[in-house]
Amino acid sequence: MPTLSHPSLFTLVASAVIIGVISILVFNKQISRSIRLFREGFDHHLLWTYWGLFKEKGWEIFWGPTLLGIIFGIATLWYSPLLVWFLVYLLTVFFMTGYYLWRDDYTRLQPKFRVEKVIAQVTDTEASDVTNIFLQVLPECVTDVPVMECRARLLLVSQKNGNGQWVPTQMNSPLKLGWDYYGYDPLTIEPGIGQRLNICWWDNKFRAIVPTVNPMPSKWRSIIGPGPFKFDIRMSAKDCAPIDFSVTVNLLGRKWDDPEYALIVLP
Repeated sequence: MPTLSHPSLFTLVASAVIIGVISILVFNKQISRSIRLFREGFDHHLLWTYWGLFKEKGWEIFWGPTLLGIIFGIATLWYSPLLVWFLVYLLTVFFMTGYYLWRDDYTRLQPKFRVEKVIAQVTDTEASDVTNIFLQVLPECVTDVPVMECRARLLLVSQKNGNGQWVPTQMNSPLKLGWDYYGYDPLTIEPGIGQRLNICWWDNKFRAIVPTVNPMPSKWRSIIGPGPFKFDIRMSAKDCAPIDFSVTVNLLGRKWDDPEYALIVLP
């Protein structure tokens, strides 16, 4: 059988040059854009800052109180590691260092919110003899990035019977809840700025608890009253896990401005 001759070094180099020139001509815009983005994102000061953090975290993993460092430290008490195993360990340390540095920033820059507070907000009206109270929850942004398109829906209203049990009512269709001053459209929650979600309201004239939903179903008229009521709510936002919680409120046997209420965050 005839044998194939191996290409000379000159042929290989020439082929590589031709392929490189063709690639530059074809992908010229992409290469220029990549170079421009690299120059815009490259900062010498940040590079030295990153190197300092990398060295500190790497040294901590290498000899520090981590599982990897403890195992390596104990092993070196009895055995001198081979060069291959030492290099494997070193590469593992480099990988873990980069991972931990990336994880801190990644976690910090992921949108996340929580609901841990409910308040009763007294609000004056245009009528001098009428005062409203709005029951509101305060979702809070817990990372360094805004929570986009935050919204809430009332899923179910339950009423407590004489045996102390919560009984579901006919208010069992998902309905939009409104933001204080901002209506029913999705809202952005900024870090450090508390937005208020209205759950229900009543006034000093009639102790009738009314949910702040849109639209308001006519069947609410059949159960309207002082409570006790439990509102089951789901709050969701873009790129965030939804949070389910309940708000209980009671005006039965109480003054209009002394409501009994609580926030229950479901696991």
